[in-house]
Amino acid sequence: MAQQWNWLNIPMRPALPPPPTTADVYETAGGEAYVIEMHVPGVKPEEIAIEATPDSLRVSTEPQQPEDSGRRYIRREHEIRPSSRLFEFPMAIDPDKVQATLENGILKIYATKALASQRKVIRIEESGETGKAA
Repeated sequence: MAQQWNWLNIPMRPALPPPPTTADVYETAGGEAYVIEMHVPGVKPEEIAIEATPDSLRVSTEPQQPEDSGRRYIRREHEIRPSSRLFEFPMAIDPDKVQATLENGILKIYATKALASQRKVIRIEESGETGKAA
């Protein structure tokens, strides 16, 4: 990465975009659901929105700005900004069965897989005599 120089001849790096919200996505041991674990430090449950469709799940955060505390920051790396992540799954999920918990700054979402349609046996009924003249 190229460095930029300022008038004091001190090397400085260009500003980088903030990193995306980190998350782990895995299947439960029995394979009946997907689990998403996201780190959302300092975000309250009412500041999180989860939208589920059969194909995907979107997690959005809208943290409230803290009141002015009179602090004079030397460096501030913990940005308070809205974020959104879209998670797509290899199998359909049941949007009605999605559950979420927030504990110690970790959002855990359980997305139950949609049940495959059950096998249905179709009986063929024998009609009366065929070709009977009326």
